[in-house]
Amino acid sequence: MRFILSLVTAATVMTSAGVVAAPFSSEGSVTLVSDYYFRGISQTEQGPAIQGSVSINHQDGWYASAWGSNIRFGEGSMELDLSLGRNWALDENWALDMGLVQYRYPEGDNDMTGYNYMEGYAKLNYQDWQLGLALSDSYFGNDVGKFWYLSLDWQQTLTSELQLNWHLGYNQFDNDQEFKTFLGSPVMDGSGYTDWALTLSTEQLGLTWLVGYVGNSIASDACADICDNRLLLSVAKSF
Repeated sequence: MRFILSLVTAATVMTSAGVVAAPFSSEGSVTLVSDYYFRGISQTEQGPAIQGSVSINHQDGWYASAWGSNIRFGEGSMELDLSLGRNWALDENWALDMGLVQYRYPEGDNDMTGYNYMEGYAKLNYQDWQLGLALSDSYFGNDVGKFWYLSLDWQQTLTSELQLNWHLGYNQFDNDQEFKTFLGSPVMDGSGYTDWALTLSTEQLGLTWLVGYVGNSIASDACADICDNRLLLSVAKSF
């Protein structure tokens, strides 16, 4: 939690004091969310999370970022994601974002859990649409190998103050057993699953407010309460 708050403080100081000089810029955010919901599964046992981020960006499109959140699983209490990538503006409608991200779990990654993992990602943007692909050779946890994630997002502008966000994702594991191992499930449920989200957001009082409904296709007997469909609420401040 201290690290998350330090991320936000660093972003605020760099932005307001102009510490990051041209051709670089900085940005950051802090978010309070009712549930840290990632790819269809709660990371906080359906409890709230405070999340912070900071990013350093170059005018040529390169960026480095750090993102943190509290979690409720394993031996640790925090997730820290470190990213390095580049954005390309292909023309006025198309853009491409490619990079690498490492998901880290301080004090919760050891020989028994093996939580830390790397992903390569690419996101192709066309106006308000985004098609994403993430790949990993050794996904979250021991005995889970290759994994890929395909996602489609649409940011639909309803009014000058309201935006409707549609999300659909597909999670594919190497085989049925690795998906079962990932879930810690007593039963088989195929080798992959779909997750989805429908959220409504608005900017008010200098904050971003969001309400939505999220869910997945995982069978109820293959996953406990952390996989239930649920209402999601959040408020965020960007710097």
